[in-house]
Amino acid sequence: MSSFFDQELWRLFGDGKTFDNPACSGRACLGTLGKDLRVRAQFISTHISGEYDALKLTVLNRTDGPVDTLVLKLRDLLGKKPVPGNPNFRSGVIPHIWDDYGKFEWYAYRPTAADYETIRQAVGQYLDVFRDRQQERIQDGPKLVYICAPLRGDVEKNIEFARQKAQEVFQMGDIPVCPHLMFPPIADPENPQQDQAARDMGLRLVESCQEVHVYGPEWTEGMWAEIRHAMDMGIEVKTDQETIGRSPPHRQAPRKGRGAR
Repeated sequence: MSSFFDQELWRLFGDGKTFDNPACSGRACLGTLGKDLRVRAQFISTHISGEYDALKLTVLNRTDGPVDTLVLKLRDLLGKKPVPGNPNFRSGVIPHIWDDYGKFEWYAYRPTAADYETIRQAVGQYLDVFRDRQQERIQDGPKLVYICAPLRGDVEKNIEFARQKAQEVFQMGDIPVCPHLMFPPIADPENPQQDQAARDMGLRLVESCQEVHVYGPEWTEGMWAEIRHAMDMGIEVKTDQETIGRSPPHRQAPRKGRGAR
């Protein structure tokens, strides 16, 4: 007989759309992301023992072990939910599974179909970073276009500049991927640790795109890191909508380190 955790994980991932070859056993669901990568999903407790309030995702290489781990808290994904007719939860409840003396069930609120889809989308967005994107890069239809532009200096002005370029890409019928609109609200560029994390995540985003468009009269060290990474991945890099190929324009590149964007 399958466990409650099996049933909930299968409800989330059993259709094989979030990751391939799903198989649930015990309190975990396993699947594949490609030739060598695997994923394990499981509900965990992050605050109170017996209250399973988060979904832990572990990406593994089949020979080298863990590659990356992410904990998605249900509070962050779903927020507080109302419990109509229950005076004990007038202000709502954070969705979680609880251990009622060995019986596992959702506490007071059971997620809706829309809630399950929200969780799937969050998981899918994370796992997409690790998939082999080469096949997608050669498909027809709107392209994912990474906006490579400076951020340092007049940050607000540069964010607006990048937004305008992203809008141009959108109006051309492609899909802009603009880190300037993603990271500044959540990662402080003056915090070295957060800034480095944002730059590393930007390189991951580059891997998901079919093209990288480079803008601005001066290219910073961070931009050069993105350009080189795209070239190493075989991704087309353009400046002023002209392919630059393997030889970048005559702009001096930094010799050492990634530096700041």
